[in-house]
Amino acid sequence: MAVFHSISAFCNAGFDIFGCITPGASLMEFNSDPVVILTLGMLVIVGGLGFLVWQEMMTQRSWKKFSVYTKLVLITTLSLLLVGWICICLLEWNNPATLGSMNVGDKLMNGWFQSVTIRTAGFAAVDQGALTDAAKAVSMMLMLVGGSSGSTAGGVKTVTMVGLVLFLATRARGRSTVSVFERTIPDSQVLDAMTIVSIVVGLAVFGAVFISATSPISFVDAAYEAVSAIATVGLTAGATGSLSIPAQFLIILYMYFGRVGVLTISLGF
Repeated sequence: MAVFHSISAFCNAGFDIFGCITPGASLMEFNSDPVVILTLGMLVIVGGLGFLVWQEMMTQRSWKKFSVYTKLVLITTLSLLLVGWICICLLEWNNPATLGSMNVGDKLMNGWFQSVTIRTAGFAAVDQGALTDAAKAVSMMLMLVGGSSGSTAGGVKTVTMVGLVLFLATRARGRSTVSVFERTIPDSQVLDAMTIVSIVVGLAVFGAVFISATSPISFVDAAYEAVSAIATVGLTAGATGSLSIPAQFLIILYMYFGRVGVLTISLGF
């Protein structure tokens, strides 16, 4: 059991076999156990950073010697974890179906784990279907970002999203050159980032509309299913069992697109 879940966490797979204890409960039976929650959470983060980042951290061992890519990955990952943690705690603090019935320590721990797991890990320490719509929206945005390139995580990738944000910030200031840490990001990479994010967001919106139109579930839960699939997260708001056959095929296709990479798929076409 320990080996299975450690590998699943590090590989950001999100598969668990705790159903033998309580069917469908995932990690909810252990949401007050810091050993399980914190250990799996840290393994998810390690796997989501990427092997190139860890290699550089072990060989360079100095922030000044890190490449721009490694610096962006570390800063972005920490920022997303903190923002997600704060948002989830604020939005779910008094929700009796998720964090509301826990003590303060467990609320903070499970809020942190939710921020970690929605970045493509797929474990559920709280009932995803019981989240408020606002918390689901935050979760979906973090799902879309995902982990880092060269890692075991999915999503559009952290540095891809950072590249797009830097481009928008640069254009808003009336400049044309995107730079960070005194280095210029080539226009081709900025265009790749725009392409990837645009395709993924477009597919997510289309998937949400298609699923809600063909299955007896709400638009928010349909969007949760679509985003979770294309970002290869594996979380569900409890609607998977209600999906129609066409919606199931769409989810399968989205998971394949998300794993191979939408830019690779588009170049193939």
